[in-house]
Amino acid sequence: MNKLIASLIVFSLIYPLCPGDVNEDYTINIQDVIIIVNEIIDDVESNYLSDVNDDGDVDILDIITIINIILYNDEYLCLDPINITYNIHNSLPLEWIAEFYIIIENLSDLIPAYQNYYDELTVYAWNSNVEDPYPGIQGGTYIGGADEGFNMVLEINQMEFEWDHMHRYSVIAHEYFHVYQLSINEAMNQPNGGYNPNTFSIKWLIEGAATTFESMYIQNYYNYNYFLNDLIYTEIDESVYSNPNIFEDYSSNSLDINYTSSTFMVLVLAKELMNLGHSEEDAFKMIFEEFMLTGAKNSDWQNYFIATFGFSVNEFYDSIQTYPLNLENVIPSSSISLQQIFN
Repeated sequence: MNKLIASLIVFSLIYPLCPGDVNEDYTINIQDVIIIVNEIIDDVESNYLSDVNDDGDVDILDIITIINIILYNDEYLCLDPINITYNIHNSLPLEWIAEFYIIIENLSDLIPAYQNYYDELTVYAWNSNVEDPYPGIQGGTYIGGADEGFNMVLEINQMEFEWDHMHRYSVIAHEYFHVYQLSINEAMNQPNGGYNPNTFSIKWLIEGAATTFESMYIQNYYNYNYFLNDLIYTEIDESVYSNPNIFEDYSSNSLDINYTSSTFMVLVLAKELMNLGHSEEDAFKMIFEEFMLTGAKNSDWQNYFIATFGFSVNEFYDSIQTYPLNLENVIPSSSISLQQIFN
């Protein structure tokens, strides 16, 4: 009998409900808190699901964990991860294909994308040395809308294989980060052709964050400083000083090669948060995740900006001018890990 109970518990841990869903109703709310409080007060045998922080005890720390989930995830629903369909063309080297799946697995563990606002992601990947092999799928590297969910398109430049350029791997992390952003910010799922007040398309926050994330991923997993070995050779445009608001719109792409200007702005934002007393890990978590979780959209993002970061957009833009226009002075610590940021 004991073996049977142990097997059932192990099975449940392998295929868990969302942490904090003590009453197994697929929603985390005050009812789950009440159950744990009653278990502690009455000193009764606890449901193993009550050990939310998985430390072997049911106590006040589990209550705090659930309250944080509720506060920061808006009565978080227990959802499945998005379904990913892979179309990986045989024009790609086997080494890249193997590494692609490793990267996707790492990212799915680190920042899983759940079915909050869409269910399906279809990946199309091929080598640029062949004609676009998938009908209706235009070449490039991007996330695009589809009939069901989104497409991730990865046309990898043949020269990146010949030169062993790290971008052939970093671009996977960059585009997957957009998948994650879309899964936690509903507004980003709205059409964004032209100005739409109900979508979220502030470029420097979206692309600067994604480029920072991909660079940190490469640093963590390949011990390669993508900021200093690659991005640093792309000029940061002077408009970052004189007219930073132009980087809110994708029409500024010609001034933002490789999104280096946007990346500089995100790194300065992290430095400003650290100047307020936030740890480096918390600063990047606020940028990568907490701001996006507010549900900010184009019509109100400045309000959520000040609520999240503690200063206005204009105050931040003014602060940029106190930093030299180079990445070297603002790049993250080489020791910081994405696990520290997202755990």
